[in-house]
Amino acid sequence: MEVAFYKSPIGILKIFSTDYALKKIELVNARNDFECSAFNYEVIDQLEAYFEGRLFRFNIPVEFDKATDFQKKVYDALMSVRYGQTKSYKELAQMIDRPNACRAVGSALAKNPIPIIVPCHRIVNSNGKIGEFALGTDAKKYLLDFEKAHK
Repeated sequence: MEVAFYKSPIGILKIFSTDYALKKIELVNARNDFECSAFNYEVIDQLEAYFEGRLFRFNIPVEFDKATDFQKKVYDALMSVRYGQTKSYKELAQMIDRPNACRAVGSALAKNPIPIIVPCHRIVNSNGKIGEFALGTDAKKYLLDFEKAHK
């Protein structure tokens, strides 16, 4: 597993990948400086372009080793939620033909190992409140506001 760090506007992102697919992104308190793989440089380049308002859709292969079939279906549908837009948990459940699975969709999003790239921050409560986010609600609010300002 290759590891790289990227200092983003929401904090230091720790990036995990193989030579061919992104596996996970975490928010961490500190970074280590070391040489990283060419693949992770591509991830960092795309994250920089995103945070500069120049990239609206990531083009990075991802892999979900530990995800269930249901979670993979949720993540696939999530990838169709466009930059700067939001959907509710209910709308996402409807997109996967499971209209009564709002809570299960929320649980799948909570386990999304690749936030930002697989944009679970674009899913909000039906009442308009932003809801939870693996990288924290401050980061979610930042990402939503950022995307609305740059679309």
